Amino acid sequence: MGVGVEPGVGGAGQELLGREDFLRAVRAHLERARRGQGGLLLVTGEAGIGKTALTGCAVQEARHAGMAVLRGSCWGADGTPGYWPWTQVIRGLRQALRTEAWEAASEAAGVVWQVLLTGGGRTENEGRTESEGRAQDEGRTEDEGRAQDEGRAQESLRTGDEGHAQEPRRTEDEGQAQELSRFELFDAVTTMLATASHHHPLLVVLEDVHWADPASIALLEFAAQHLSLDRVLIVATCRLVEVERPDHSLRDRLRSLTARATTLTLTGLGAADVAELMLRTVGSAPEGRLVADVLHRTGGNPFFVQETARLWAGGHEVSGTSPGLHASLRQRLDLLDGAVADCLGAASVLGRRLRTDTLASVLGASTEDVHGWLDQAAEARLVVYESESSGEALRAVVFEHDLVREALYGALDNRLVRRLHAAAVTALRSTTDARDVTLPVELARHAHLAFEELDRDEAVELLLSAAHHAENRMAHEEAAGHYERVLDRLGDADPRRRVLLGLHFGTALQMLGEHERSWRVYADAAALARDLGDPLLMGWTALTLYGSDGRGDTALLKPRALRWAYEQQNLGRKSLQSPVSDDPAALDDSELTLSQSSLARHVAAGVIAGARAAGDDDTLHIGLWARLQSECGPRSAGDRRALAEELVAVSRRRGDRWTEHVAMSMRWVAALESGDPRFMADFQAMVALGAADGSARLRLHSVIDHSIVHALTGRFAEATELLEASETMSAPGANYYHYFVSHHRWSLLVLRGRFTEAKQLLDTLRAQQHPYVDLVEALADLEAGERRGVPVPRPGAGAGGDTVLHHSVTPLWLRYQAQAAAASGDPAWCDNAHAALVPYTGQWLVSLFGWDISGPAALWLGILDAARQRWDSAVRHLTEACRSADRMHALPWSLRSRLELAVALAAQGDHDERYVASLLGEAESQAHELGMTHLLARVAHVGGGHAVAGHRGPDDTPAAYEFRHIGEVWRLTYDGSTVHMPDAKGLRDLHCLLSLPGQDIPAVRLLNPDDDTVATVHGMGADDVLDDEARTRYRRHLERLDEEIDRAVEQGDEQRAAAYDQERADLLEELRRCAGLGGRPRRLGDSRERARKNVTGRIRDTLRKLDQRHPDLAAHLRGTLSTGTMCRYTPDRDLRWKL
Repeated sequence: MGVGVEPGVGGAGQELLGREDFLRAVRAHLERARRGQGGLLLVTGEAGIGKTALTGCAVQEARHAGMAVLRGSCWGADGTPGYWPWTQVIRGLRQALRTEAWEAASEAAGVVWQVLLTGGGRTENEGRTESEGRAQDEGRTEDEGRAQDEGRAQESLRTGDEGHAQEPRRTEDEGQAQELSRFELFDAVTTMLATASHHHPLLVVLEDVHWADPASIALLEFAAQHLSLDRVLIVATCRLVEVERPDHSLRDRLRSLTARATTLTLTGLGAADVAELMLRTVGSAPEGRLVADVLHRTGGNPFFVQETARLWAGGHEVSGTSPGLHASLRQRLDLLDGAVADCLGAASVLGRRLRTDTLASVLGASTEDVHGWLDQAAEARLVVYESESSGEALRAVVFEHDLVREALYGALDNRLVRRLHAAAVTALRSTTDARDVTLPVELARHAHLAFEELDRDEAVELLLSAAHHAENRMAHEEAAGHYERVLDRLGDADPRRRVLLGLHFGTALQMLGEHERSWRVYADAAALARDLGDPLLMGWTALTLYGSDGRGDTALLKPRALRWAYEQQNLGRKSLQSPVSDDPAALDDSELTLSQSSLARHVAAGVIAGARAAGDDDTLHIGLWARLQSECGPRSAGDRRALAEELVAVSRRRGDRWTEHVAMSMRWVAALESGDPRFMADFQAMVALGAADGSARLRLHSVIDHSIVHALTGRFAEATELLEASETMSAPGANYYHYFVSHHRWSLLVLRGRFTEAKQLLDTLRAQQHPYVDLVEALADLEAGERRGVPVPRPGAGAGGDTVLHHSVTPLWLRYQAQAAAASGDPAWCDNAHAALVPYTGQWLVSLFGWDISGPAALWLGILDAARQRWDSAVRHLTEACRSADRMHALPWSLRSRLELAVALAAQGDHDERYVASLLGEAESQAHELGMTHLLARVAHVGGGHAVAGHRGPDDTPAAYEFRHIGEVWRLTYDGSTVHMPDAKGLRDLHCLLSLPGQDIPAVRLLNPDDDTVATVHGMGADDVLDDEARTRYRRHLERLDEEIDRAVEQGDEQRAAAYDQERADLLEELRRCAGLGGRPRRLGDSRERARKNVTGRIRDTLRKLDQRHPDLAAHLRGTLSTGTMCRYTPDRDLRWKL
């Protein structure tokens, strides 16, 4: 309905989301129209995209500017009269204009326009109408004149409606007359609008012209051409996608119209606008992940967003579809040709993104036919093509949004869906690169949804492959889902395999922290294994349960399964004093718990022997794994290293990279525990394997181990950086190793003397259900000197639980016992603690499977001897602790041991003063170097303030030019002016350059100052660590990451592109240890170029900071430094830097 001119202010324009550019265009056209430069503005887009909202803003702007607004809506229902939108426009014009303006416009237009008014009755002008005047002039009555005029107008309407009311046969003269009549009508309407615009500039809004009759579109085109120099702007809204069908009556007419119009095509909203629209719609602010999901599903269509937001606010999943959404989608899909609809239905099975050759294979059609159908779908804005980088046959298409795909998928017959999914399995295998990281997941999805249309064994293998793939990506929830579907698909067939799959499923649930559910799954697997009576299978089951977290094992299944396995292995002789009851209440809890370790060793030995005899590597690896976990206590490190060696070999034979990597980790930890400095070689071999494999799980494991080793060697900054990286790489949500990571952070803080931060971490450890928080808290208080030692129960004593974990934390408890006893001075406590530690002589105290390293046992034995005033023994143990720490390059523990040795020697009385001073001097220097400044007070106390005479502290000598790292800060002096700055890599680079003035230093050396293998990285030559197969895996994985990055960028998925880019960067970081990579050096990350960029960048960053802190020093360095693949410091004068 038309509306008159009303004063007011622009309201909605400022609040329209995501349409700022479009609003500016509308305002510009309105302003030009007011100056006499009218025309046609065509606003296009799919249903719900916001065309009406934009025109509503245009109406508000026009009214505010004093323009008259005339509106006409098209209607697609049968029986709608011709020229219906223009009838509404003329009615609106009559209402909007004042009497004199209306009279002028209607008189100028003649009488033909009157047929557009309902009933064709008398106008409301004062005075006579044109028909009255002509009737009187011609000698006719008023009624006769009006009737003749109306008849003439009706004839014009019939002949102007694109021939809809014309007779089948006409003479040439009749056709010309009819065209002339239509022209008269068009001219009359445009003349009326042009005349009216002399009184008021006009905005004519025609909505949904895709539903208009052809004659109305013809009139619109005529008006757009003839009103371009008048104060009339016509704004028409249209869904062009709905008229692009070849058989649509308006297709050619609207294509001609767009040539005369300025077209504004509305697209979906962005993430920020989607979030704001959801907030406005339901009053609640959505989280970022929800916004991303809604955007992905709706394509940013405002109507779809609002409907989805209401579903969400009503407590429904955003994946649901409201009736309004469904109706809107069906209306669009019903316009499709049958072949196109069938093609898109098959495409919906393949997913949101698909390749055209895969779709052709599913349909059994030629790629030419498929491209033709998809071209029509693209014209309808249902799909879009991606770039054609791989050729025409390999083009990829993407559904505009998930709602379209889901509507198509939901309309398919169930049996057809299953057949299409089965066909997709075959198609993907033949058309998709096997290196595509998404292939296992896609194959598993189709295998699951194909049901009986796909062979059961084939479906099981595909689901298992996807589960392993998910585990490598640390997607434990996804892996658990695959295992659950495998069990469902397997049914009652193959009971032995069902047991093994149940164990995998239970382990995946353990990774998620779903302990109670995991033990229910374990219970089913264990009961089935027991019924099958296979000793190896029962042993495998029992040992898997033995290594699992015991939380949730309310039925005491772990010890019960061990006894079942033990009995089956010893069938025919009485293995236990009494049969194993099925009733947990009938079992002695403490007896069961305390016997687990010995039972596990016996069962593991039986499994290993049986597996070796049968040549069963799968079972053998389980036995070796369990033996590794059950072998604990003093002097067991050597046995565990041998077991780890064999497990590495078995895993390699099985092609099990994950177990091989973990076994290599356990191998270096066992070597460290033995005090063997060759642990570093084992560690480097593990890192090389993780880099070559490239999977997220192995990379995370390598990063964690790297952090632990850096902490051991005193490289605290690198250790912390890697620890932070590990937390970003790990999967969110509950996870079994989260409290291990937090424990490592806690131990790193305690080692550095950051006790306040360590105590703040205790709440996190409790929230993560760390099983020994009391021990951790007591040890931190003891190290901080806040309280004397208090007794803490030995882990696992007197209660049921996970004995594997109890044994693994015992070394940390022994350390606490030694420290607490020594601090208390209680002779009995000291004697007991000493006796408990003696079996560990010559070893290092390593807890929690390597997550916690508490130094050499000799250190704590020496501290206990000193507390008992057994000085000779204390000096002997502490001297050995110093030597052991030095052999292991464990600087923090070397510092701690030297300080304790100096304390013992000073207390002994009969000692070499110079030697004690030397020890204290070394300890003081190391404390500054490592940032362990909390130990300096002890150094000063032992030395009485001057015990280190002759060994200057780092701050004693003034210097005019100084560039030194002191503790955790750098002291920088130039021309006598001194500033202090926090540690940064750029400062380390500058320090290295200043120490070698005039010399060229490779950037790769600056990037890796402590890396002996930097030459390997520089040249990328051969290296014995990696064989040809490993190099090939490196290259393929990097190429695959490049492809995924390109694909994500093309799709506009910045988050996924950044994740893949980070993964690629992490892998290239590991390549400094490896070599022999062929192919594209630049694509694989040339080490010198990468070093040049990194070093140059961090030096420039440091100089920018120096500009604020010490501008003179910054200016000097800028004038004397050169950076590139080779870097140099060339001072312009002889400066004696104190470094």
